[in-house]
Amino acid sequence: MSRIQFSSADATDSPTLVGVGSRSTDAWLWGIAVVALVLDVVLTYYGLGLGLQEGNPIARSFFSMLGVIEAMVLLKGSVMTMALVAWTALPRQYRTVVPIGVALPWLVASAINATLILQV
Repeated sequence: MSRIQFSSADATDSPTLVGVGSRSTDAWLWGIAVVALVLDVVLTYYGLGLGLQEGNPIARSFFSMLGVIEAMVLLKGSVMTMALVAWTALPRQYRTVVPIGVALPWLVASAINATLILQV
């Protein structure tokens, strides 16, 4: 067996490591998550104003207890807080899954909301 020495440049040249967990990737993904959050809130509020019904029974009950805006701030704020805690707790190589996991459902909800609004 022989000893092989690697320089730090060898590790960064690997195509599977480039961009994974990088700060710019994280910033873009969190930016997309924030845009998805805002889209979901705005389209939900607008759709409810048009007479559409909230499909999520938990959100619907919070809306009746707190009001629409207050409930959305509480619910979305809780999700973002938990996501940020999870993001900081995970090793850097796995962190990208957190903002993606937050953004995807909100983007789907936004697409559904937009489709329903266009049908009114």
